[in-house]
Amino acid sequence: VCVGDSVEHDVAGGIGAGVATALVLSGILADTPDLAELFDRLDAYPDYTTDVFKFAD
Repeated sequence: VCVGDSVEHDVAGGIGAGVATALVLSGILADTPDLAELFDRLDAYPDYTTDVFKFAD
């Protein structure tokens, strides 16, 4: 699974590599009002989304 906070780089890259993708919504896209428009514009749709990604303490 390719995990990241960028649709353009992480999600599109994971799709290009043929692996599942997980978009972290609290990263650089936290203030993006219309993620669906971004997915459509880049033709890159994550398989999964998560609000936060962190390693256990």
